[in-house]
Amino acid sequence: MKYAIGLDIGIASVGYAVLALDHEENPWGIIRLGSRIFDVAENPKDGASLALPRREARSVRRRLRRHHHRLERIKNLLINTELITKDELLHLYDGNLSDVYELRVKALDYSVTNAELTRILLHLAQRRGFKSNRKSDANDKEAGQLLEAVSANTKRMQENHYRTVGEMFYKDDLFSKYKRNKGGTYLTTVHRDMIAAEARTILEKQFALGNDICTQDFIDKYLSILLSQRQFDEGPGEPSPYAGNQIANMIGKCTFEPNEYRAAKASYSFERFNLLQKVNHLRLLLEGKSIALDNEQRKKIIALAHEKADLRYSHIRKALGLDEKVLFNTITYNEDVSVIEKKTKFNFLQAYHQIKKVLAEDMQKLTTEQLDNIGQILSTYKSDNKRTEELSALGLEKKIIDALLGINGLSKFAHLSLKALCKINPYLEEGKIYNEACAAAGYDFKGHANTQKTELLPAYKEEMDDITSPVARRAIAQSIKVINAIIREQKCSPVYINIELAREMAKGFDERTQIDKANKENQAKNERIMERIRTEFHKSNPSGMDLIKLKLWEEQDGRSPYSQKAISINRLFEPGYVDIDHIVPYSISFDDSFKNKVLVFSDENRDKGNRLPIAYLQSKFGAKAAENFMIWAQSNIKDYKKRQKLLKREITEEDINKFKERNLQDTKMICTPNTGHPVLGVF
Repeated sequence: MKYAIGLDIGIASVGYAVLALDHEENPWGIIRLGSRIFDVAENPKDGASLALPRREARSVRRRLRRHHHRLERIKNLLINTELITKDELLHLYDGNLSDVYELRVKALDYSVTNAELTRILLHLAQRRGFKSNRKSDANDKEAGQLLEAVSANTKRMQENHYRTVGEMFYKDDLFSKYKRNKGGTYLTTVHRDMIAAEARTILEKQFALGNDICTQDFIDKYLSILLSQRQFDEGPGEPSPYAGNQIANMIGKCTFEPNEYRAAKASYSFERFNLLQKVNHLRLLLEGKSIALDNEQRKKIIALAHEKADLRYSHIRKALGLDEKVLFNTITYNEDVSVIEKKTKFNFLQAYHQIKKVLAEDMQKLTTEQLDNIGQILSTYKSDNKRTEELSALGLEKKIIDALLGINGLSKFAHLSLKALCKINPYLEEGKIYNEACAAAGYDFKGHANTQKTELLPAYKEEMDDITSPVARRAIAQSIKVINAIIREQKCSPVYINIELAREMAKGFDERTQIDKANKENQAKNERIMERIRTEFHKSNPSGMDLIKLKLWEEQDGRSPYSQKAISINRLFEPGYVDIDHIVPYSISFDDSFKNKVLVFSDENRDKGNRLPIAYLQSKFGAKAAENFMIWAQSNIKDYKKRQKLLKREITEEDINKFKERNLQDTKMICTPNTGHPVLGVF
């Protein structure tokens, strides 16, 4: 039997309905329905990953292991150079011991025993100070606090003429209570170079006082161990299977060029790719009509995006010489019909402007290829040493490299390689949209050709790796289980699957918290309105339709937008008196939202039919009625999106395609990750 599946996917549940289909593949009955409930894949208190405790514990284990390994290497050095024997080292801390800080000061002027020198060297190795792997750490809050403390202690040493950190800690009253950071303070934080300088000073002094073991070779070996530090992006060492650059190891292959690695999102070619897509999707929205941009207008916007880092629609409008009343519309299907222009930044060249800011006039020296490589390097490597090494290989000047080291926050990668971008971008430059550009470049935009079909969805697909949100990954995994269970039960694949995706799926924890708060407030508001209907209008069991009628009546100040006649509130719930009308007919737009509804008299609703309000009023009552309606809509409807629907003059072929595509986009897949392939799609 033919059947279809309907899914309502949220972050904690998957609702499903199995519908029987007739010979024309139209639903005629429900076979079964239900929901699968599961825990959200995050900490309910703060939205942190459930893997965070394990990750933090693993990080602590690695840090302790490296600390222990460093001390073991130093002990081996001391034993191998015969500064101390194994037996002496074993009993080094027996008995009453003098203050190690006192020993550190004493060793600056007087000869100390080998046992005392061993204590000093081991103590320095355990309190070796702070060192950042990257210049950009100054932008990190905690790293910034540490660097402030380092700066303050460096200044304190210079002002009080302390020779070493140990002398400052021993003699300065500020450090008399404790020598280690406590209670979240960073009072005793010093730079690692200051500890290394103290170790060198002590060892050189002891050599001068007759300790022949403290040779320059010994000093170099000790400092090499003392200063050793694994770079942030290196991960664990050999023989771990995760050894090597952790970011580079996770970069996937290109969607269209399977032998090429994906480009960094900070690469200039990908940022221009995003910019061109946005510009090519833009339309001017004037009096309800959508007008395409010409080539000159597109070029001006692209040039402006390179000039201004904080580009907004008002800047674009001014550059194009457009009137303030001219609004912008976009035909991308993951957006609403309009954009809230005042809140929207129009810029996909963030890395470009970061680089431009630090390089200034030197920016002109860089080629597109160099900009691509710079974005790739800054996204892949996080330590200054590795970044300097890779940037130097590009033939860049030292001052350019030093400036680039201060850029932070670049880490994400695109779904396309630089090779694919090089083929696609020229067609985007011509004004083509993404699918047209892909086809022109010889790529299969749909990405399903020559793929093997299976009855059941695989539990794992490579595209799942691109979904970084554990919340979305769990929702997808649970949805796959539901679909496969239904297929096994029905013993065949469905004809199609319609999916409604909860809007919070793509949101972060804070955004979902705000949405949940807004939903609760709206629910409380609706309940108050329901109670008002029960008490004031004596409807013991008001319906959802009654609720919408009262809300629309209040929004419209008690008038029908079509005739401007007053709607009696006493007759509001009387059958056949008023109806809720879809502004843009539902049969065309598939839009059943509150923003597409108005409250009108029942006869007006019947007369309007499948027409837009302005077309209906012009045909029925003439141009004057349509003009009065537009004035009313501009003056009384505060919601921008609803106002645009009311003022729409005609439904173009582009609008119809847009409505269809948006409906398909909303229903056919849970998400389309960066690879461009749907994780869940229509069968």
